[in-house]
Amino acid sequence: MVGPAKVVVLGAGIGGLTAAAALRHAGIGVEIYEAGPELRAQGSALSVQSNAVHALRTLGPEPERDLLERGARVESFRFCRPDGSPLRVLPVEKQEARLNAPSIAIHRADLHAALRTAAGDTPIHLDARATRFVDGDDHVRVEFADGRVAEGDVLIGADGIHSVVRAQLHGRADPRPGGFVCWLACIPFEHETVRPGSSTHYWGTGMRFGLHDIGDGRVYWWGTKTLPAAEAADWKGGKAELLRLYADWAPEVRACIEQTDEEAILAVPAQDRPPLTQWGRGRVTLLGDAAHPMLPALAQGANAAIEDAVALAAALRSAVDPALGLRRYEQQRIERSAMFVDGSRSLSMIEQTTDAKLVALRNTYFRLAPTEFFLRELSKPMSFPSLTGPTAELPRALTPAERWHWIADQLAPLHVVARVRVHGTVDPERVRAALAEVQRRHPLLRVAVKARPNGTEPEFVPVDGAIPLREVAGAEPEGWLAEVDGTELAAPFDSAVGPLARAVLVHAADGSGADLLITLHHVVGDGQSALTVAEQVLRVAAGEAGEYPAAPVRPGAEQLFPAGVGGLRRTATSVLRDQQARLKRAERLRPTELAEPKARRSRVLHRRIDGDRLEALLAGCAEHGVGVRAALAAALIGATAREAGAEDAATYAIGTLLNFREQLPVSDAEVGVYQGLISSTAEYAPWTPLWQVAAELERELGTRIADRDHLAAVELLRLTTPKSAAAAGSAVRALDRGGPGHLCLTYLERPAFPDKLGAWRLSGAQFVTGMSVCGFVSATATVLHGELTLNLGYVEPAVSAERAERLADETVRALLGAL
Repeated sequence: MVGPAKVVVLGAGIGGLTAAAALRHAGIGVEIYEAGPELRAQGSALSVQSNAVHALRTLGPEPERDLLERGARVESFRFCRPDGSPLRVLPVEKQEARLNAPSIAIHRADLHAALRTAAGDTPIHLDARATRFVDGDDHVRVEFADGRVAEGDVLIGADGIHSVVRAQLHGRADPRPGGFVCWLACIPFEHETVRPGSSTHYWGTGMRFGLHDIGDGRVYWWGTKTLPAAEAADWKGGKAELLRLYADWAPEVRACIEQTDEEAILAVPAQDRPPLTQWGRGRVTLLGDAAHPMLPALAQGANAAIEDAVALAAALRSAVDPALGLRRYEQQRIERSAMFVDGSRSLSMIEQTTDAKLVALRNTYFRLAPTEFFLRELSKPMSFPSLTGPTAELPRALTPAERWHWIADQLAPLHVVARVRVHGTVDPERVRAALAEVQRRHPLLRVAVKARPNGTEPEFVPVDGAIPLREVAGAEPEGWLAEVDGTELAAPFDSAVGPLARAVLVHAADGSGADLLITLHHVVGDGQSALTVAEQVLRVAAGEAGEYPAAPVRPGAEQLFPAGVGGLRRTATSVLRDQQARLKRAERLRPTELAEPKARRSRVLHRRIDGDRLEALLAGCAEHGVGVRAALAAALIGATAREAGAEDAATYAIGTLLNFREQLPVSDAEVGVYQGLISSTAEYAPWTPLWQVAAELERELGTRIADRDHLAAVELLRLTTPKSAAAAGSAVRALDRGGPGHLCLTYLERPAFPDKLGAWRLSGAQFVTGMSVCGFVSATATVLHGELTLNLGYVEPAVSAERAERLADETVRALLGAL
């Protein structure tokens, strides 16, 4: 199954209920735990703006229809002075047409009722006050004050501005005062100025008032006054004080207050929290006010929570791993929600100013500025960003990174291969049909590459050809490896014809099953992509596919890179200078013999560590505070040094290919190339413990990942990728002399691959990459199905088979010798 089986949501407010509705719509199980003894809508009323309406439309037409029946469509919006004289009228009809969605003023209780309907039969547990959570390897547990416990695959903290989940993740802290108090109420009200669908704001000096039709003869009104934080948090006044404060305001303002019962007026301090740059960790994240409480100026608090909820469900629906799905959700939402928080605070300072000169300037500017300017600025928060992220159309030009992979493949094949062992009877026709279905879902499995006659300006073009399936009969247990080494890494694709994928079934001689091989041209996919295709093919063939949404055409990884929050911190040129300096002073794996590109051949050796040895390795990594990737990199450095006969201490370099899918608005179930290569160095001597080298690599790699150097390295290809294969000679020579691919590692932290699908048992999921002209040794590794697989790819004649055997054996010996 793709996506988590069960999500636990804390909080039955707007965010929690929308999350339940969206998750159910995505086919994901969900339960809500609410701290209060009953479901009730806090506050009074609000505006469901066009961005939230668009978000709710992803759940079908019913939620919008329900809101329009319960609330009032906003048809006019006026800004006035305190006495009611107009400052500006916004053309609501024009804005609604531009945004293709209405805004709806609605009582909170009505919004809650609509969302409760959308959530269907979602279990809601009341009086459940959470005290803490425990995030485990394969589930998360929540403990409650009354002794109850809830468990699920994912925990969503939608528990408001005083979130228990946020406090455990980020520490307890008081909210940030907004510097004013808000009064809120909903009443039956009739007045000649309050027409159906009307909304009016009155702006004074340090005070404001709002009056909104919410349907059925009711209005929502609110007032604000700038006050010191302590007074705003503990306002002592009552209705009489409000009548005094608004005594000389418009008649309808005074009438609203006069017709409101004292106990119906809610006074709350305006509060927010500074934006977070990271919301959650592991299987836990935040949503709505728990993640980004904001001041009311932009009226986006509830709308942002609704956006969060549908984005969360979309991210989890297609996530191979729940934790990665949560990180992708956060990546989509953090920058936009920070815009809401910061924008609301900035606007509040203008709205709530007590400086008479600034008030006059504000009013003049607001009255005279061009209407188009206001509509454009309002469109930014009121436009709902696509859940699928940026898209493109075919044909589309190759990005510089894609162009390099295409060029390299023309010089010597550059492929990536996934392998999975299927235990049981495998019907080739079912596999063939599954290949066709998976190909239909992924645009890059249905393309070729066309270029100008001189080999420049390549672009992806759609093709109709099916992914071919080849069968090999009577294979020995390691027959798959012979196929990968002898054919799949070496046999070229015809990239001008396509498709750029193929499959092999290697049937076991004893009839016990078969190995499925998926080979991708590196221009369309990386190791994650190959394993994704293999898994999806097997799911479809086993009849356990579920619903996979068809992936969109993407514009290319470089055009998806984050900007602003979480963006690039260093330029590509600075990363290039740093990389060149590192490699210049470091020892490298030296080629035995260099050959012309066409004479180079990618080969592979296979090693694995399983059982007690794997458990000991994982325990050793945990004990020394390093990841498996760093331990593997240290072992490869040690193997390289020992194979070269090193006797003294020296600095060694190793390249690391890093998967950056979670930093982009793409699903980890999509096909594409989403990895960047950066070079790291560490001091090594024959007497240096492996864990010491690994710790040095872990620290350096962590810093460079935080600085987004792997993204900058991809950007670097804009400067260095040749225009065509004919112009690639200097680039190849530069790589041979000092490129980071002389020795590199790809450790795919893919958290899971099914152990069983239908009647099949699965094992041995792994991947292999060729090198072409990109380097000399490329090791790939995964920990799946209870084993660490290490595939040492190498290029002949730069590295001989005998030398590669020594490197592979020394690497495994270094790992096990450190235990």
